[in-house]
Amino acid sequence: MATATHATMHHDHRQWVSDNDMWRCDIANWQQELKKAEIDFKQVEEAFKAHERALQTHAAAICLRQQELATHEHALAEYQRGNLGAGLVPLGQSHDQEAGKHAQQSEAHERIKRHHHDLMCKMGHLRESANKPL
Repeated sequence: MATATHATMHHDHRQWVSDNDMWRCDIANWQQELKKAEIDFKQVEEAFKAHERALQTHAAAICLRQQELATHEHALAEYQRGNLGAGLVPLGQSHDQEAGKHAQQSEAHERIKRHHHDLMCKMGHLRESANKPL
């Protein structure tokens, strides 16, 4: 192995000091970014809580629609058995409106599903990245 000259050693030392300065600057920037990310993470946590509330609201709306559908089905069954079914005429008149409600709920469900899958996918990537060894 060749012995380094005096000038080469000084040059290497200056380069290494420069590298160390750059690395310390990098670390300072990363620490600032990490502090901002911690604030962002709290906002993401609040967004997840809002998403959970939206899921609960959507589930309740589905349950309500299921009850409304059961009422409609019951009235139809009564009509088919020969009973006039007092609720059949109003339900028949509002069938188009009910179909519209169903379409809206279907669209909402698809929108929520896409949003949920997007969140979970990104959360999975974040978790994988965060768990990688340094």
